[in-house]
Amino acid sequence: MTTPNETDFRKAMSHFATGVAVVTAKGSEGEQGATISALTSVSLDPLLLLICLNRASATYRAIAEAGVFGLSILGNDHKDVAMLFASRTADKFGSDVIERAADGTAFVRDSLVKMHCELVETFQGGTHALFMARPVALELDENRSPLLYFQGQLGISL
Repeated sequence: MTTPNETDFRKAMSHFATGVAVVTAKGSEGEQGATISALTSVSLDPLLLLICLNRASATYRAIAEAGVFGLSILGNDHKDVAMLFASRTADKFGSDVIERAADGTAFVRDSLVKMHCELVETFQGGTHALFMARPVALELDENRSPLLYFQGQLGISL
């Protein structure tokens, strides 16, 4: 074993396959969204999940201000959506890939899971923040496969 540096650590972590999701929120800078792969369940009692975002991102600021966010877990046919929300494109919400809940929250159309989440606690971790949140509403589509991220590639099949 060797002492890890940033490059080695990034490469090592790329060997952990994850699902891909989009988070959205509306803050003082307007509606924001980002693609994430840092998402995990934390607890069943109470129901809690954790997401991780760069503190320099507009999506981080929107979630911190709003205290709520939409979470869409992407299907294997959402690679283009994942790339759109990973980009710095100004208008991520103008296309037909977005649908809105009754309260206006943006979700990715036909995602495997759509979940409204309320922020419970925020933890700082270097350049990133961890948002612990409580799901308050969800919708499932159990008939499709997830979009996976592995070794820097989207769309790896099961």
